[in-house]
Amino acid sequence: MNFARRSGMYVILILFGYLSEVTIIPYIRLGGVSPNMLYVVIGIVTVAYGKLRAFWAGMIYGLLVQIMLPSGPFLDLGLYSLTTLFVSFAFADKPLKTIEYERAMNRERREIPAWARTLGCTMLNTFLYEAVRMTYIYLGGSRLDGGHFLRAALSVVGTGLLCALIMFPARRLIFGKKTEQTVIRPAPVTFEKR
Repeated sequence: MNFARRSGMYVILILFGYLSEVTIIPYIRLGGVSPNMLYVVIGIVTVAYGKLRAFWAGMIYGLLVQIMLPSGPFLDLGLYSLTTLFVSFAFADKPLKTIEYERAMNRERREIPAWARTLGCTMLNTFLYEAVRMTYIYLGGSRLDGGHFLRAALSVVGTGLLCALIMFPARRLIFGKKTEQTVIRPAPVTFEKR
């Protein structure tokens, strides 16, 4: 894959995510709750680019959110980067050395499809974000009621739906046109009658 193209798409994806979050997403509501476009992009980046670039995306988003909302707590600064870092370990691709080691040791390797890992990463990040924010609200002295939990659940579901809509076109832009792989199959064995 072309390194310059992938790097350019990474920058465009980060900018697209932030600009969409502050301009379009506030008008998209599911039960009065807007989805989190930043975690959609982080989920796509985690699976397509790996842990390190996902961490940088989380850091960038945390800084931007903190700069744009200076009156808010410093919670977002740490949340975006830390949840991204820990969740990426479960959903990012394994390094090639690990894959080769597993092959050498004859271990079975089950690969979860990229779309499922992207969706899982996005929804788990959003769930952790909402859980930490609700804990922060509770520790701040507010009483949690069913409305808080409903809004958190709607945020996770709405972000998952947004991810399902965006991840396929985004991966197509990142990786380009999918090429067919040639599969070499052994010739069929035939038995002759004598």
